[in-house]
Amino acid sequence: MIMTLLLPWFPIILGVGVGGRLLGRSRGFTLGLICALFWVCLIQASCGVTVWSQPWIIPVVLAGVTAIVAMGGWAGQDSSEQAEPEAEPQNQQSRQDAAVEVEDQGCDRISVLLNEFEEWLEAHRDDNNPWPEFDEFIRSALGVCCEATHVRPYALAGDGDELKPLWEPDPFTEVRRLSARKGIIGHVATSGRCYVAGDPTQGELVARLADEWEDPIAWCFAVCEGPRKIGVVVVAQLNMAPERNRSLLRAAEKVIGRCWLSLREASRCRAAALDDPVSGAFTRAAFFGLAERSLRESYAQGEPVALAIVALEKLREINDSGRWEVADDLVRQVGAVLRRKLRVDDHLGRFDGSRFVILIRRVDSGLASLIVTQIMSQLKTLCGNLDRWGVAVTVRCGVVGSGTAEPDLRVLVSKGLMQCRRARLEGLEVASDLGESKIPSEAVL
Repeated sequence: MIMTLLLPWFPIILGVGVGGRLLGRSRGFTLGLICALFWVCLIQASCGVTVWSQPWIIPVVLAGVTAIVAMGGWAGQDSSEQAEPEAEPQNQQSRQDAAVEVEDQGCDRISVLLNEFEEWLEAHRDDNNPWPEFDEFIRSALGVCCEATHVRPYALAGDGDELKPLWEPDPFTEVRRLSARKGIIGHVATSGRCYVAGDPTQGELVARLADEWEDPIAWCFAVCEGPRKIGVVVVAQLNMAPERNRSLLRAAEKVIGRCWLSLREASRCRAAALDDPVSGAFTRAAFFGLAERSLRESYAQGEPVALAIVALEKLREINDSGRWEVADDLVRQVGAVLRRKLRVDDHLGRFDGSRFVILIRRVDSGLASLIVTQIMSQLKTLCGNLDRWGVAVTVRCGVVGSGTAEPDLRVLVSKGLMQCRRARLEGLEVASDLGESKIPSEAVL
């Protein structure tokens, strides 16, 4: 009887063990229950109904059934434990695929940014002052590439202690400048290390500097030319998670820096070809080319135009005495004053050794005379310094306007020279075509 029970029990329990290992824990229990019922049926078929009349048979059968079911669950549990590590590589692979997808999107955005800058540079490399337009390019590029808003680019100004905006709407309006040595922006401008809000690797002290700053800053990075810092870009808000896009932010910093340096080089090449090396103004040939184009644009839009000739009298005495460096220094200072006071679309040229010519758009003779009078007050103080120059250089100016007609540029220049000569003859600082008088002889170009 015992052999009748055990002979089918052994292969059944071994089969349940193998099946449970392949199927898993829950299915192993089910398989064990089915096989246990099969074993009970075998006992019934082999021994008949009378087998259940013996008192010891039921405990033995129950023990065998329990063992079969337990074997299915135990073997299936080992299979489940081994299946979990297999799922981990799948999750890791999914995370890797997601990271690769993010990197691909970042590369696409950087590629688009570079293509847009190439097109932008081709369109603006010959602008008189391309930096305000470059300010807009940076804002737009970082908005598309990094979902950045409230972007403010600054250039290092003067002796490097101040940051000035790339876009200054009006030279006569005082624009807020930032310190290049204070706060979180000063830290970035001085060290060259970027700041990203919430980055724990930057340290507690850097985070405290950012918290103490009056305006919110989400991202700030420096623009460098080798070891020298030349600018800073400040972003008030980032609409993407910086911790998941560190590579994109770093790449954007590098690309904006290279674009900035490319524009500087293009501006330097243009300046070398068009600018007078002493005064920083356009050479006469360059001035006539640019001013004629601006004059046509103004006439096409129905705008008035004014032209001024600024003459430095007694400058020749400094040159004739052999103090050419002093004369060049004076011309350089005068050119700097004139450039600071002019707007972006105005043009300044050095007409000859002692005279400058200025084209001022969208103003008539009266308004141009007021603007020039403000400039002349500064030039008078600068040039009249006898101790510095050894000669009290006199500054005079002739102003003419286009009026209701559309005179040619050379006509305007000729009239401006006549007004400048009139100012010298009559002892005036500024002579305008609004107060015409007879001139003994015509000025010759």
